[in-house]
Amino acid sequence: MQRVRFGLSLDGERGWHSRDALGESTVGPLGFLTLLETQLGLTRLAVSESERVVQWRACLSACRTGGRFYERSFQTDELGTAATLLRWRDTWIEHGWRGAPPAGATRLADLAAVESAARGKLAPCLGERLWEAAAMLTQRPVQIEVVELLDPIEGFSHAWRAVFSRLPCVKPPVSEPVACGDDGSFLRDLQEHVRALGKGGRPEKLQWHEDGSVRIVRAETELAAAEWVAAEIQRRPQDDRLIVSEHDGALVDAAAMAFDQPLQGLSDPSAFRPSLQVLPLALRLIWDPLDFRALMQFLTHPIGPLPRYARSRLAQKMASTPGLGGASWSSALSDIEAHYGTRGPQVVQDIALWLEHPRFPTAQQAPLSAVVDRARRLAEFFQQRLVDENDIQRVGAVAGFRQCQSVQHSLEALIEQREERIGPEALDKLVSQATAAGTDNPLMRAQAGAGGQVKDPAAAIEPFDDVLWWSMRAVPLIPAYPWSRSEREALATVGVELPDTARLLERQARGWCCPILQARKHLTLILPAEGEEFHPMWLTLAAILDRPFIESVESVLQSAAPTQGIAEVPYRPLPARRRWWQVPRGAIRGWQKYDASYSSLQSFIYNPYQWALSYPGQLKASALLTLPSDSQLYGSLAHRAVERLYRQPEALGWSVEQVRAWFDTTLDGILIEEGAVLFMPGRSADRETLRQRVRRALGELHRHLQAAGAQRVEPEKALKADTPLGTLAGDTDLLVSLTGNDQVVIDMKWSGTRWHRDHLKAQSHIQLAIYARMVERNTSNWPAVAYFILRDAQLLPTAAGVFPGASPVIVPGSSTALVWAKLETTWRWRREQIEAGNLELALEDLEPTPESVPPAQALTMEPPNERFNPFVYLAGWGVDA
Repeated sequence: MQRVRFGLSLDGERGWHSRDALGESTVGPLGFLTLLETQLGLTRLAVSESERVVQWRACLSACRTGGRFYERSFQTDELGTAATLLRWRDTWIEHGWRGAPPAGATRLADLAAVESAARGKLAPCLGERLWEAAAMLTQRPVQIEVVELLDPIEGFSHAWRAVFSRLPCVKPPVSEPVACGDDGSFLRDLQEHVRALGKGGRPEKLQWHEDGSVRIVRAETELAAAEWVAAEIQRRPQDDRLIVSEHDGALVDAAAMAFDQPLQGLSDPSAFRPSLQVLPLALRLIWDPLDFRALMQFLTHPIGPLPRYARSRLAQKMASTPGLGGASWSSALSDIEAHYGTRGPQVVQDIALWLEHPRFPTAQQAPLSAVVDRARRLAEFFQQRLVDENDIQRVGAVAGFRQCQSVQHSLEALIEQREERIGPEALDKLVSQATAAGTDNPLMRAQAGAGGQVKDPAAAIEPFDDVLWWSMRAVPLIPAYPWSRSEREALATVGVELPDTARLLERQARGWCCPILQARKHLTLILPAEGEEFHPMWLTLAAILDRPFIESVESVLQSAAPTQGIAEVPYRPLPARRRWWQVPRGAIRGWQKYDASYSSLQSFIYNPYQWALSYPGQLKASALLTLPSDSQLYGSLAHRAVERLYRQPEALGWSVEQVRAWFDTTLDGILIEEGAVLFMPGRSADRETLRQRVRRALGELHRHLQAAGAQRVEPEKALKADTPLGTLAGDTDLLVSLTGNDQVVIDMKWSGTRWHRDHLKAQSHIQLAIYARMVERNTSNWPAVAYFILRDAQLLPTAAGVFPGASPVIVPGSSTALVWAKLETTWRWRREQIEAGNLELALEDLEPTPESVPPAQALTMEPPNERFNPFVYLAGWGVDA
């Protein structure tokens, strides 16, 4: 025979001591009902709440007459309305309703009609399961010797009382103060006052007495409070301790982990666990236009139906050119297929299945069959992971599998109800209902050595030496019923015994007293920062206590002695920024190994420490894959339009009107392949702005090229040449061949007309000089150079007469060859410094030194933009005095 302790707040809690006791169980409502059904032979296949909502939705739909009270809401949000009304119906059944229509209450009569139609079509709720168990108990005995009720019998619903009437139950024990020691203990006095309040008394103010049995602390931040709690656990790890954590308990566990203490298991279940995010992301990809943010999240997520390398490679593609199709997409697929060898073709097929499938406009909704197929395939994916040897991955797979199965069954139920399509809002609602509260984090479960822990204070049912109430912030009170008084009176006439709200609030307040009454030696209350709303229990205690002493957590952490378990860490300042770093002479050598390109030469010249970390040091910025910024995207798309235009041999002979007509028919294809993010909702204005700017820029560029007598235009021309700086290589945006042997190097930028004009005036355009030098080494002639600013359709040449109609930026006595000569001089100066072991840090808050001044005939130094320096924080923090 079995002895059962049963309380309404005990499901999932640990407010009692673990002990070896064969035949004894401490359970909450779900645990006790499962125990009863197992012994009565009433086990059944579990049906998720989302499936029940879909079943109830069918009943609501079938009972529409045009005058039902719920029909307007139902028309707007079928599943949301069904979920709300199902909660009403389930509550009534648990409290005694058997489906009879109350007289004189329209809403109740409507739901009674729906209930009549739902007979045999709706999976049973908790109340129906209880009524069934109560009926079965009259026919079949169970192996239960006694049920100890930890809550007053009046606090249980009608269905529970029907079950208890057929079981041997005993009354709950009377709560008595449990504090140890003599009657002078302040904790005992506090418990007496709390108990008197619980009986309706009004005790006098309790004079604060500092004897260590009650401690009240306040933290300015929850992080500091969590660290203090972790330090307390570390100081007395063997204590018989109960932690009350109604919210944000995961912070305490994080601090406990940092203090190398056992996890207490305080983290809450969450709907945002990785395995529960896969299905929502996959379903967001079925809509047209494609949500590229969701696509990027799908590809970079740690769990997914596509192999890891395939997701990573496609994410890299999206980070540069967000779109499906085209040359870059085909290149990515080729890389993936080659990477997986014999598995490659299957992986490419899987990519087509998950990413290249048909999409559906939200206004037309999606076929249910297509959505079911997504959910079914993901369920199969998680099912394969259910046998994973890694416990953590297996637990995540179970949660993902259950979520996918629940959504799949709900969608199949809609198909059985002859529904054909579903919209994004309804689909999101269905997934949310299937996910419910989520799942726990298997990495944050309670470990050996953890004490008691409750999220509901009423679950503290046994005495503990130490009770610690974490973060006494405000909590929700019992809400009012959504039914009017007349409706509740009508429900009473058909047997529904709804408990009075005041009685529910009394039970909630009685539960708040439990942790205080269960403290044997010490009670610690942790208050939130000033200004935050306090817990109702603290407001009650504050009314009892006369001038309580409240410690500051921050002062305790700062002044604690090592004997208290908090050791002082000696202060060590972070390394400060300095203008120069010294490395051993000759530490950097072998110059021919280092890449000689514009990007490497730019950092070599202007910020040597950045070059040293990136090239000789081989440090790489973390690859945070995200969609490109607007400027990056617009520049990339404009470059692609120019490239495609001049890849056509006949394009140079077109008129400006023909160029613009070609662009009008070509841009959407470019956007689909490389900028489809601009088709997302809310981006139509951006798309049209880009269209107008690039259309104008193409026309102006074409006009300038024809006016200059261009004979050939080579976009993305690969260049390479040996120079005193090493072997240079790079692709110039446009290499234009004019009449004779004259050539022009054009570098296109999206924006920055004024900045690039000033750059040309200062003779600092080293990128153009590098490209020009490579052309010169291959042709023996220095080409002309120019910037073309796409956003403003502005051409900025450095010589007059090359482009009639353009405004050149002319510096008397200067030339591209002179800029190259300055670059060589500057390069040699920097190389001498680096070979001597001196690396300059050219940062905004560091003043230059005499060694920062280059020699005559060198480039003028300019501070680099720290936004484009991935190693800016490796330079140090603050300035070295």
